Amino acid sequence: MLWVQTVTDVAARTAPLGEVLIAAADIDPAGAQLLAEASRNRLLGATLFIRYLASLNGLAVGITEQHAAELCWALTDGHLYRLLVAQRGWSTTDFSRWLSDSLATALLPA
Repeated sequence: MLWVQTVTDVAARTAPLGEVLIAAADIDPAGAQLLAEASRNRLLGATLFIRYLASLNGLAVGITEQHAAELCWALTDGHLYRLLVAQRGWSTTDFSRWLSDSLATALLPA
């Protein structure tokens, strides 16, 4: 999925900043606001992707657009990238493949 590659590329560039922002959000209202805005923007991106996928009849039977968007939002959180790539040594290719496979299994028709 091209979208997964874009998500992975963004995560690779922003992972270190994400760690700092999460720590700052606990003690700084501006940091918390910025973290919340980033989360909202990621949810918007996931929602737009899912709307497009749904317009192509590309969602599995029984999954709502909201549920699908929330799954995408959760799985594309930079924390998963940091855990698997930065901490566990996965390559970005391995991460992209896992994310693509996970999203396909959860979202696409069988």
